Amino acid sequence: MAKKNFRRSNGKGSVVRLSGNRRQPFEVRVNTRMDERNYPVYDVLGRFEDRDNAMQALLEYNKDPYDLNNNKLTFASVYELWYQQKYVKSKKKYSASSIFCTRGAYNKSSELHDKLIKDIRTQDMQRILDNYELSHAYMEHIRNLFRSVCKYAMQYDYIKKDYSEFISITKADDDQPGVPFTDEEVQKLWDNKDKPFVDTILILIYSGWRITELLTLELDNIDLEQKTFKGGIKTTAGKNRIVPIHSKIFNMVKLRYECNYGSFICDDKPIMEPHSYYKYFNEALTSAGVNSDHTPHDCRHTFTTLLDNAGANSTSIKRLVGHTSGGDVTEKVYTHKSIEQLRKAIELI
Repeated sequence: MAKKNFRRSNGKGSVVRLSGNRRQPFEVRVNTRMDERNYPVYDVLGRFEDRDNAMQALLEYNKDPYDLNNNKLTFASVYELWYQQKYVKSKKKYSASSIFCTRGAYNKSSELHDKLIKDIRTQDMQRILDNYELSHAYMEHIRNLFRSVCKYAMQYDYIKKDYSEFISITKADDDQPGVPFTDEEVQKLWDNKDKPFVDTILILIYSGWRITELLTLELDNIDLEQKTFKGGIKTTAGKNRIVPIHSKIFNMVKLRYECNYGSFICDDKPIMEPHSYYKYFNEALTSAGVNSDHTPHDCRHTFTTLLDNAGANSTSIKRLVGHTSGGDVTEKVYTHKSIEQLRKAIELI
């Protein structure tokens, strides 16, 4: 004899066996609201292959009832809710570079956009972080985005477990291949410094900024009186680091600062995207007569090579490019003395 539908006490829901030949015939129904006649209206919690699993799901739900609409929230919809709370409704003002990096990280996570937030697991997020075609910098932003969105989802009971705490970046920092510019190539750049965007290549070579760091450098963080930049968007050691402006590029920096287009390097938009800059970068190399294949990251390699060849100490080099040694967890504090030490190192080039 077939078992009857199991009904719990009023308001606790029920397990119902559906008619027909179904793979998951046991439907769990929970009372979530009342209709206009004041009768309880149920929503479907889920369907199961056997009664025991259905009963277990109902018991778990009644231990901690939640809004079943949360089951329909995708990563994209939770991201939008989080973004609105963090960047739109918050009284705190965030920099354009912070918003730029957040949007970039979200775009790089497109395979999760339509996935239900409750179904996302460690391996789903880790798979994106294991895409070695991405730079380490982008991986940092993506990991931070996952942790922020999952924390928000936990706060509002959209998920029961935060799987983002188990993800990690396995790619070594700054392992992008690169070939430093030769002395002859650097001289060609100087000989053609007045041609469009050649100055940006020299600024990269004499500052060590990553391309995204330079593109998102805000004018408020350029101190012409103290002759320093302040920027960085990656690790704790890399963020908000101060880099003295080398005397050879000071006039270039000053000119771009005084143009005041809204950001340090731009074309027709407040912030130039890296892929747009590559076009100008390559055109500038050609106009300067540099025929070797180079990328903007090669400028960073050139910077560290020039410092090393000039005899700068390793601590200053690491600090200038935003690296820390293995066990160095000392808080980064910039004093006048430490800035002058960095200036002394950078002027060795």
